[in-house]
Amino acid sequence: MIRIRKKAEGSLSFCLFFRKGSGRLIFLLTISLFCPPSPGSGETPLSGFNPATLADARGSAFLEARAFGGNDVFALRSLFLDEWDGYFDPEDRNTADVYWKADSGIIHKGWRLAAFYRGELFMKANRDTVEIFRMINLKEDLPVGRTFSIDLNANGFSAVGVEISKGVAFGGTLKGLSAGMTARYLRGERIQSGKVAGHVTPESEKSYDFDLFLDYVYDDNYVYDRRDTESSFYGNGYSFDVGVRYAANDAFIVSVLFRDVLGRMYWRGIPYTTADATSRTKSFDEDGYQQFRPTIRGYESYKDYQQRIPLKTDIDCSLKFSPFVFGSTVNLIEDRPLYWFSATVAATDRVRLTARYNTNYDVVSAGFAYGNASFEVTASDISLRRARAVGLTASVRYEW
Repeated sequence: MIRIRKKAEGSLSFCLFFRKGSGRLIFLLTISLFCPPSPGSGETPLSGFNPATLADARGSAFLEARAFGGNDVFALRSLFLDEWDGYFDPEDRNTADVYWKADSGIIHKGWRLAAFYRGELFMKANRDTVEIFRMINLKEDLPVGRTFSIDLNANGFSAVGVEISKGVAFGGTLKGLSAGMTARYLRGERIQSGKVAGHVTPESEKSYDFDLFLDYVYDDNYVYDRRDTESSFYGNGYSFDVGVRYAANDAFIVSVLFRDVLGRMYWRGIPYTTADATSRTKSFDEDGYQQFRPTIRGYESYKDYQQRIPLKTDIDCSLKFSPFVFGSTVNLIEDRPLYWFSATVAATDRVRLTARYNTNYDVVSAGFAYGNASFEVTASDISLRRARAVGLTASVRYEW
């Protein structure tokens, strides 16, 4: 462990975590467009595969991918393009959800085996944090004398891995009841986990004092520029899914899926920083506006670290009035619910059209399925420059 005291470039830009990983994700999504979800695939971009559906699933090979990114404060272009003059609607508690997964495998006699690439980043921040962050990025006149209380938490990772699932029917106990379980191994690639807390106090319209505490584990440091970060770390992990499904008849189906039960990632030799970041010395740009270049005092080194994977729960309910199917889904990320409502119409024997709405991010989805191929796009605004949330789901299945 090394005690440090140094001046550093900084940005507090955790969003670079999923900017850097976007290339592989776009590639996987593009493949999936040419290759409906496999049996039991979740209905929303944030849902998972329910192994309970394997009890009566036909044998098949599948390829599918889903991705979602949303926050309730900024337009996404602010986070990805550093253009901060768009949509801004802070609340006392502000969240961001980023999730993606692409997998491919086979289903046979109630078993499912798949290889996958997945990632997630969940962030929480209070109102003061997002307000001062935006002011500084826009170089707005700062409110002299006001003290901003900073509270920012982030937890995320990306990994490749394999998973095996089994579904069992309990028709002898209750007709239409089935259950299943998934066990998975994860090989970690990237990690962002930590918190930033403290205070920022403007001392003039263009300068400010700050005193922040960092407790931060990372593959790349996005709070300040740590130049000696090594890349020899690695992570191994596991998690389990448990699902239950009840089909009273063809018209009414309800299911519950618990995802990443007991989920853990064990990182070896991962970089970390536990330190204070202060404005002890200041620097200014050509416009006389203070730059965020913290003086770091504390410890930085490498350590073994256990990361908890957040528990997720999917609750699905569907009701069929042929040719329509109406559904509702609740995706819980730990104790925080996201609500979705959907309607699907069978236009022909092979063509299905779906519309979906999420109340949290005010997003609308439009989906099209033909035979065993499907595609669905999600956005909170018709203009991607104004959208706060976007998503994409695509898949193909070959049955035998």
